[in-house]
Amino acid sequence: MNLSSTLATLERLVAFDTVSSRSNLALIEWVANRLDDHGIKAYVQPGDEPGKANLFATIGPADRPGVMLSGHSDVVPVAGQDWTSDPFVLTERNGRWLGRGSADMKGFIACCVDAIPRLVTAKLSAPVHLALSYNEESNMHGMRLLAAHLASAPVKPAACIIGEPTRMQVVVANKGAAIYRCRVRGFSVHSSLRDQGVSAVEIAAEVIVFLNALQRQLNQAERHDGFEFPHTSVHAGMIQGGTAHNITAKDCEFVFEIRALPGVAAADIVGRIREHCARVLVPRMREVSAECGISIDEIMDSPGLDERGNLHLARALMPLCPCEGFGRVSFGTEAGMLQDAGVPTVVCGPGEIRVAHQPDEYVETDQLVQCRQFLDTLAARLERGPLTPA
Repeated sequence: MNLSSTLATLERLVAFDTVSSRSNLALIEWVANRLDDHGIKAYVQPGDEPGKANLFATIGPADRPGVMLSGHSDVVPVAGQDWTSDPFVLTERNGRWLGRGSADMKGFIACCVDAIPRLVTAKLSAPVHLALSYNEESNMHGMRLLAAHLASAPVKPAACIIGEPTRMQVVVANKGAAIYRCRVRGFSVHSSLRDQGVSAVEIAAEVIVFLNALQRQLNQAERHDGFEFPHTSVHAGMIQGGTAHNITAKDCEFVFEIRALPGVAAADIVGRIREHCARVLVPRMREVSAECGISIDEIMDSPGLDERGNLHLARALMPLCPCEGFGRVSFGTEAGMLQDAGVPTVVCGPGEIRVAHQPDEYVETDQLVQCRQFLDTLAARLERGPLTPA
């Protein structure tokens, strides 16, 4: 297969600096123009913050449900990483194509965009939808908006393939990804009078100790051997607070995440943390000062992908990859939101997750070849009729 066109598309996509904190509009407009060149009008959905947008387009008959190819347009930052080449210039090295987002997940998007001419000329019995979202790497607001739009649409997709890097293996389940910020307000005094104050740093540490105890309980209460870490996980990743070594800290905050197994609600786990704070910690703090308190705020909560809703889709797609068996991954994706919107979804894309977010991120040539072959096979399959299990 001649990949020159796909690589040229990937080169252009990598050149768009779509780190989540920046605008993705230039990339969205570029893809919309590519679609327009082939007579396909894209719906560009404005985001809930300036400079952000989703894209949704339908190739083929629009009056019936089809297969949606979905990718997020944003990438993680490169700041502080030791790259050996410009991260926003696609660079070939021993069959690997280096660039920020090459694996996660502009390689998949490039294959989809380059497949547009083939899809337009195919006699599709069911359409192919192309969807691009924003902010998957930060708060997933883009897919939240797009999923709500699809849920209320007169005709919504019958199935979705999210092209996160899985080495073109069909993934039927992933853990949820929820992030919360815990803020502790203490009462400042000179440290020599510590019994008259409340250290926000020390209370935050007590909350984190409770998180670790909760993790041990989760390890005993549930298990799903399909995942590398077979339990729901709770992890505190960032903390800051205090102003000096000899002052009881007035404020401290930390960020923690919950990666819940499919079918487990992160909100239920957070409820246990809030209950512990309200019952055990806050009363003790307020014996010193009524100003003290603990608040826990949601930053994002993306549900897991539950295989009980998509095994029929996986079985239909596996012969097209080809793929001998389906898998499960611990990283979060947008798939759960689409599943909640009534769109059966699997994850399958070129590249591998271990190089995503890393310096010198890359996608291999053979992975791009497999993805293009898969899309061509999918188009041929949809010429014969709607996608159904083999």
